[in-house]
Amino acid sequence: MNHDNAKEIYDLALNFMGLFREKFALRSRNDFSCISYLKKNHIKILIILYKHEYITMTEIGKMLDIEKGSLTTLIDSLVENDFVNRSNDPNDRRKSLVSLSPHGREAADEVIGLYAQKVYRLLHEVDPEKLQKFMSSLKYVVGFMKTIE
Repeated sequence: MNHDNAKEIYDLALNFMGLFREKFALRSRNDFSCISYLKKNHIKILIILYKHEYITMTEIGKMLDIEKGSLTTLIDSLVENDFVNRSNDPNDRRKSLVSLSPHGREAADEVIGLYAQKVYRLLHEVDPEKLQKFMSSLKYVVGFMKTIE
């Protein structure tokens, strides 16, 4: 890998993130009127927790690039409104584990369903061959990123 390749990878990743946000995330936000009392970071936390049985607050903070104090406020609000449960890690009392409550799982199901509807509306007329190539590329990128330490 040379410096020019590294710059190109960085540029492509930034472009992808910006386009994903523009085409999917921002367009979907208005669809969440049924759970409008949740802030965008609340929704992001619910989606992260949907993929994990439980996770530490530190891990959530790293995934969302949120400072500990801000994250604590967000999690406290979700606990207070019965979206998440917080418990002590049995292996390390200094750590808090966060998991979805049944109410939080219902909300996450609803959010993911709304995102899936939005993706369907945006992509249902795309050529199936191009769509398959896009999906294969995303799977490859995700798999590749998981191998990087």
